Amino acid sequence: MSGERRFPEGFLWGCATAAHHVEGGNHNCDWWEFEQRGGILTGDSADPACDQYRRFREDFQLLRRMNNNAHRLSIEWSRVEPAPGEFDPAQIEHYRQVLLELRDQGMAPMVTLHHFTSPIWFAARGGWAASGAHEAWLPFVRRVAEELGELVAFWCTLNEPNIYAYQGWVAGEFPPARRGDLRGAYRVLGNMRRGHEVAHGELSRLTPGVPVGIAQHKWLMLPARPGRRRDRFAAGTAQFFMDRWPAGGRWQRVVEAPSDYLGLNHYTGSLVAFSLRHAREGFGHRFNPPGLPISDFDWAVEPRWLRTCLEQLRPLNKPIYVTENGLATTDDRRRVEFLQDALGQVWPAIQDGADVRGYFHFSSHDNFEWARGYSMRLGLIAVDRETQERTVKPSGWLFARIAESNSLPASD
Repeated sequence: MSGERRFPEGFLWGCATAAHHVEGGNHNCDWWEFEQRGGILTGDSADPACDQYRRFREDFQLLRRMNNNAHRLSIEWSRVEPAPGEFDPAQIEHYRQVLLELRDQGMAPMVTLHHFTSPIWFAARGGWAASGAHEAWLPFVRRVAEELGELVAFWCTLNEPNIYAYQGWVAGEFPPARRGDLRGAYRVLGNMRRGHEVAHGELSRLTPGVPVGIAQHKWLMLPARPGRRRDRFAAGTAQFFMDRWPAGGRWQRVVEAPSDYLGLNHYTGSLVAFSLRHAREGFGHRFNPPGLPISDFDWAVEPRWLRTCLEQLRPLNKPIYVTENGLATTDDRRRVEFLQDALGQVWPAIQDGADVRGYFHFSSHDNFEWARGYSMRLGLIAVDRETQERTVKPSGWLFARIAESNSLPASD
């Protein structure tokens, strides 16, 4: 029996959400318009979601009972700036109350400024694929920093730019639901890079001392047959475009963009085999490694990959926060096991020198999971769709015990 595995003093234990996942009543964004066009595969509606726009106080009090000392959330751009250059003081005041409640409950707010949703007016202009997109976004960033910056513990500019570009312009599962538009995805990534860079500069100027980062998704791409050169090429190509965005004539790793910390979102990985039939995907056929359990997303579940991702970030010598990690399952016993296994990989990564300072489980509540509606259960807290009653799952109380002790139980 080995000893107790303690995490560093001041380690952050929290959950991650996006506004559209949980708030309800968000009718001025591209996802609501997408929903009205039938874009949600389950036919579900994001209204009322978890009704957190009205219930945030009780939700944050419950998270504090679960010993969370931090919370990652997004401020909804389409509420704050409902028309270009027009800012709604009532919505700014709402988010002030949200952040104040987090502070009152002893939780450090990590605020994401773009978590997949955009105002309808911005989308109508072409969204992130349009010329000048980063300039259209900057006034919102500036106004939120000026009005609310003193309550923010961390800024997260963008969430998963590569996933956003792929799902919206290549796979068609996110708005604007384009398929195979590689040029559009390229423009999106270039504009998001510029958006992050200008936001980083403005946030650093307006809120000095508040760390600014980005949440980048790491989907591991592994050669199906490591000894086969073509599979290594296909896996390397897939990883290349999952990890990079265009920057001045070259492709830069997103995690090398200006930042004060690195945010890691990680859920899964794939084996990649070279295939002429998958030319649009870099000649790579992706599939789950045989023998591994899968989530309800049909993603392979391998907690050891989380340690691999953290070790890959270590050479950048920056603080690291796991900004999203979780498991889609209706069987909470699997989530209990997953939490223990995943955190059991974070701890040795820290011992090996990765400067990991926090873990944000995705998600706090069973929520509206984008195009999958309510079919994906990722929360530590169950939400009754009819009554909105909250029930902490066994996995949530496990997380509470780990957070309270800042440690994992001794392992065999």
